[in-house]
Amino acid sequence: MVFRRDGWICQYCGAPVVFAPALRLLQVWLKARLPGQQLPAYWNKNWRRDLAPLLDQLGVVIDHRVAHVHRGSIDETNLLTACNKCNIRKSDSPEDEHRSRYPRHRIRAKHGEPTSWDGFSAVFVALAAGNPTVLSSSERGWLAVLGPRRRGASHPASSG
Repeated sequence: MVFRRDGWICQYCGAPVVFAPALRLLQVWLKARLPGQQLPAYWNKNWRRDLAPLLDQLGVVIDHRVAHVHRGSIDETNLLTACNKCNIRKSDSPEDEHRSRYPRHRIRAKHGEPTSWDGFSAVFVALAAGNPTVLSSSERGWLAVLGPRRRGASHPASSG
């Protein structure tokens, strides 16, 4: 719900973020189709810059406005979408302190902000549905949440 609410955009820097499980499944898919070949650096479980440069910079995380160690809640109002880089920079500092040290610069995009970015979550759903045996238990949970919407469910852009 947090990712959809925030449009899969880092709420600190404005960068579109990337859903790590989608890149893991893309790597699995490529490995099956390109046996023995050197694969591109899409995913690494430790998000290493040399083996997963997108995740190092733009991997999506849920951050606490008020850090958990400072008694921040897990209520949706205290959670926001962040890129890995901003999350690491912020650490457990207060949100206003982080924003003063790293102010959000206006992105000058010729055609404006993304309007239908999904962080590759649709890629994840397609690859997961096509090969459910490779999913971890947490990925099965993500598939249940991100998978095909039930009738009457709202569109991501219309939620809250």
